[in-house]
Amino acid sequence: MQTLQTLVRNLALILLLATFLEMLLPNKSMRGFVQMVMGLFVISAILTPITTFLHTPLSMDIPAWTITTPQDLPAIAVEGQGAQIGRDAVQEQYRQILINQIKALAMGVSGVGDAEVEVRFEEGAGGMIDQPRINEIHVSLTSAQEIQLVKPVIIGEAQDTVGIHSPKAEEVRERIATFMNLAKEKVFVQES
Repeated sequence: MQTLQTLVRNLALILLLATFLEMLLPNKSMRGFVQMVMGLFVISAILTPITTFLHTPLSMDIPAWTITTPQDLPAIAVEGQGAQIGRDAVQEQYRQILINQIKALAMGVSGVGDAEVEVRFEEGAGGMIDQPRINEIHVSLTSAQEIQLVKPVIIGEAQDTVGIHSPKAEEVRERIATFMNLAKEKVFVQES
């Protein structure tokens, strides 16, 4: 019964306030805005007792109303661990930027349909403000062609195929090494 009385009182106050504000407005162009805002107040006044009656919290997992902290980074770090957590977060963000750039470089080569990229940094390198050094880049290319060409079969001669790449893979490797200012030996490109 108390809830119903509170609801009726709040609605009466909101409607009186809305009427009073409409009378104070010098022109009618603001009337729609005032009616919309007061309508939102009416909806809020009606929903509050309903959520209380249904025993559901008003927040309902709306991010602006929740009080929880994100679990990605701990709120309190152990002594000396704060710098490590910050460095790891910065390096992971830098890694994602590099992966997107390298993938765009690989996809720019004709005949490449998709590329999977993995970037490895040197251990202990980099910090909060300086970039970590790249140790290796592994790229796996997927061809854009639907029909794979048959490679020629050579009978009688054993060829050493280790280190021999297709022209497409070599072009991707050259682009990445040049753009990232790395030695070609640190860039590994495979075709699948």
